[in-house]
This record gives sequence, C-alpha cells and structure tokens, in this order.
Amino acid sequence: MRIFSVLLWILFPGCWAVTGPGAVRGPAGGSVTVQCRYRAGYEHYQKFWCREGLAGGSWRCSDSHVIETDGSEAKVTRGRVSIRDNRTQRAFTVTVENLTPADAGTYHCGVGRIGLLDLSATVTLTVSPAVPSPNPAARTPQATNQTDSPSPTKTESRFQPIILCFLLLGLLKGLLLLCIVSVRIWMSVRYRRSHREMVPDRQAHEPPLC
Repeated sequence: MRIFSVLLWILFPGCWAVTGPGAVRGPAGGSVTVQCRYRAGYEHYQKFWCREGLAGGSWRCSDSHVIETDGSEAKVTRGRVSIRDNRTQRAFTVTVENLTPADAGTYHCGVGRIGLLDLSATVTLTVSPAVPSPNPAARTPQATNQTDSPSPTKTESRFQPIILCFLLLGLLKGLLLLCIVSVRIWMSVRYRRSHREMVPDRQAHEPPLC
C-alpha cells in the first residue's frame, strides 16, 4: 500500500499537494472555519474556495469560485465568506458566517494554477439545526428566588470565620491564664526557697542561751 502511494505521487506530483479537514459542521445562523494546508512551493499561488459543480463531477468546481485570494496574505471578504493565506504556516483559512441550510454541500479548497489543473481537497460542509435559546422569562423567577434566599452553603461559609475567631480568642485567653498561673506558682516556690535559706543563717548567727 505504501509503495502504491509512492508510485501515485511520482506519476501525479500534484496529488496530496493540498489537504483539508474532509468534513466540517456548523449550526444554522452560526459560523464555520475551514483550514486547508498546502505543500512548500505554492506559497505565492492563488488560494480558492469553491462549490463542487453539479455536472462536473468530483474534484471540479462550479462555474466560478466562491472566493479566492489575490496571491498575497491579505484577507479577502466576499459577502458571508472570507479567506486568508498564511505563507509561514503554508495554510489558508476559510470562514463562512451566518450559515443557512442551503450552504450544506461539497466544496473544494485549493491552489489555483494558470495553464494547469488546480490542486484541491474536498470538504463536506454540514449545517445542523439552530439550537433554540432558552426563554429569558422562564429563567427570571428562578434567578429571583436564588437572589432572595441564600443557599445554606453560603450561610455556613459566612459563619465559619466568626466561629474560628471565637475559638482562637478562647484559646488565647486560656494560654494567657495558664501563663499567669505558672508565673505565680514559680514566684511562690522561689519565695519559699529563699525564705528557708534565710532561717538557718539567722540561727547560725544567734548566740547560745547558756
């Protein structure tokens, strides 16, 4: 299979010169972006986006291109379709806005060559039904109820810092009281020791009675 691909590339050097996503999808009323890449050497060629001809068969465009570049990197816009080439990345981007069901079909993104067959890749565009937007009137009561009545989680989160502050304050008070008691005990013990040391000294200096 690989040898067959190499032979095709040798016999038809234009094969796989342009590659695309193959298939893209966008919602009605929305937009879709298609990026197609090309091989080195085609940077200064015209890039185009066209719809496949009904009578021409595959790999052939209809009578005219939907949009094409002028060979530069400048963005070109025609109606709802725009195209822009990036020579550095060797890729050009096509954007179709405000999609309609009539836009669905088979397209070609390619490189135009004067006097030679154009090089292109096939892209199938599918337009999906538009997603209905939710009714704003139906969401208003729910939003009002959520605003008027705070959730239990929010209420608990408000009281948690207050409870933590009270706990820390009680802990500090307990530590302060413990320090005061410890200092008083230490001073009392030291006073008793010093008093006991002074009593023998006095007795030693007193003269005997007989």
